[in-house]
Amino acid sequence: MNPQAAQLRRSRLTLVLLGVLFVGPLIGAWLLYSSGMRPGVTTNYGTLVVPTTPLPALQLRSEADQPQPELLLGRWSLVQLGGAHCDTACADRLASSRQVRLALGAAGVEKDRVQLVFIVPDAEAARAAASQLREAHKILHIVADTGPAGQRAAEILKSADPLAVYLVDPNGNWLMTYENQPSADEFQRGLLKDLKKLLRLSSIG
Repeated sequence: MNPQAAQLRRSRLTLVLLGVLFVGPLIGAWLLYSSGMRPGVTTNYGTLVVPTTPLPALQLRSEADQPQPELLLGRWSLVQLGGAHCDTACADRLASSRQVRLALGAAGVEKDRVQLVFIVPDAEAARAAASQLREAHKILHIVADTGPAGQRAAEILKSADPLAVYLVDPNGNWLMTYENQPSADEFQRGLLKDLKKLLRLSSIG
């Protein structure tokens, strides 16, 4: 065989092998992902909602009884559900979410991309929550869920943990749940880590 032809053939084979080494794993990962296989270990702290769930158009009204049809659109929302009264544990969890939002700003992340939303079952509970919480929570959105049975936030999110916090993306998709938190410190550290990563990677909201 012509030495030059043999050398050319070896060079082409080397390029093919290099291509397989570099591209092969990417193709394999894509095929696994497309087939529905997912890694068992994730780097997020919250529980990822799979599949991501678009929330229906909730019928939310402010403490002043103003409709808020697009409240959960346009920004990342940390949502907490409440009852007729916000007890000490409820108030502490709201304070923890507020501290995480403030910490985003200290970490160089635009904290205004995140809003805090407290959803209660009716107008009376919204007025009571506003009276109780407004001084400490100036920017907290306190809203009553006035939707019909079966279309209310508490029935859709329905965590067994009354202190759960739900992360909703700017398109209105329920993305993560933070429930059964062992401590306020761990909750704040985990939530802050997740939000910093999401906000830096995402161009929406």
